[in-house]
Amino acid sequence: MTVKKIHILGICGTFMGGLALLARELGFEVSGCDENVYPPMSDLLKEQNIKVIKGYNKKDLPEAELYLIGNVISRGNESIEHILDSKLPHTSGPAWLSENVLKNRRVIAVSGTHGKTSTTAMLTWILVNLGMDPGFLIAGKPKDFSVSAKLGKDEIFVIEADEYDTAFFDKRAKLIHYNPEVLIINNLEFDHADIYSNLPEIQKQFHNLIRTMSSEDCIVFPGDDKNIREVLDLGVWSKEVEFGVEGNSSNYFEAIKKDHSSVRFSINKKVAEINWNLLGEHNARNAITALLALQHFNLSLSDSAKSLESFSGVKRRLDTIIDRKDLKLFDDFAHHPTAIQETLKGLRSRYLDNRIIALIEIRSNTMKSGLHDKNLTGATSEADLVFWKGADKDQLNNLVNKSPEKNYVIDSVDSFSDELKNSIIKDNDVIIMMSNGSFDGLVDLLNSKL
Repeated sequence: MTVKKIHILGICGTFMGGLALLARELGFEVSGCDENVYPPMSDLLKEQNIKVIKGYNKKDLPEAELYLIGNVISRGNESIEHILDSKLPHTSGPAWLSENVLKNRRVIAVSGTHGKTSTTAMLTWILVNLGMDPGFLIAGKPKDFSVSAKLGKDEIFVIEADEYDTAFFDKRAKLIHYNPEVLIINNLEFDHADIYSNLPEIQKQFHNLIRTMSSEDCIVFPGDDKNIREVLDLGVWSKEVEFGVEGNSSNYFEAIKKDHSSVRFSINKKVAEINWNLLGEHNARNAITALLALQHFNLSLSDSAKSLESFSGVKRRLDTIIDRKDLKLFDDFAHHPTAIQETLKGLRSRYLDNRIIALIEIRSNTMKSGLHDKNLTGATSEADLVFWKGADKDQLNNLVNKSPEKNYVIDSVDSFSDELKNSIIKDNDVIIMMSNGSFDGLVDLLNSKL
């Protein structure tokens, strides 16, 4: 039976929302439902005239030929129980994507704990800038494109490949479904404590994918990441493309300017230099993985690198909200000690003499578990003041007590925004908000008040 209408449960997630756009392009009638309907995905779906129902009430579930189930949905969900009881056709998002979109495409899958969204957007922008029409699915809002997912007409498809589980009925990592010709592993750390008990469980998921790759496929990775090396030591049958530091690898990058806004890349004895809008070593690392991945397709290094100079980045990845001489305000997605540390290092390398104020929301399941608490003091060492927000007051107080001279708790974003404006901010301060959520609307509050 030809599927005509698809209904997506959990449609406002960045991945499932991207699937909605791809399904629409393929000619399906698409609708969806979600409990958390908020921008940017809700706005994007509205712009594309895709109907979104708030909540999972059985009575609101429309008829469809196929239901796509997001991994935020658990047993006990009213709509899921109805779908199962009625034996309605359903599948996971990654399985549907594999069967309907990725089949017969040359897939570049971007994986790792950090940098996936930025690297996926970089790759897509380079290909577009070089005159190609790639397919892509970016789990974020790229500034260079009006949509986060597109079928494209060329054979290359770039996808952000995370290791989160596929669905309540398929506990494998999403990335196992994507059959990549090129796999980028940016880095590998413990995350998703609500799904995995330890790092080896995550490493096993990555090796499950590697075991499916052919000898003609390739894996791009940093040679200095011991966690990735442990995965590869379990067995690799594909080409290994490694980067490192000068002298230890034929592929490396070096900062021309300390803040990495000017970078030199050396790949297989060819050299390219760029001056771009991004900063920080983490972005340079993302860039070299993108450039190495495209070498597999015999694209010119100089042309690919030049394309990065016009790359605008991704919304909420060190996103500039206010840029005045006396005040800078940034919004960033960082929600893991390593990401927080690298983002602050990048800021410090550019703003050497400014006071940096970090506002951090503890929101991800792993961060809320307290697993990373011991690393957060060191991760925020480049900040002069740190303000923490979270649900667990004991956790926040423990973080503050480790270094009370610079750490404080945000009790209410409304009162804090006034306090920040009236008694905390000084001339030339640099403020950065870091959260993988909405921070209770703090971005808009500060933007209006400052």
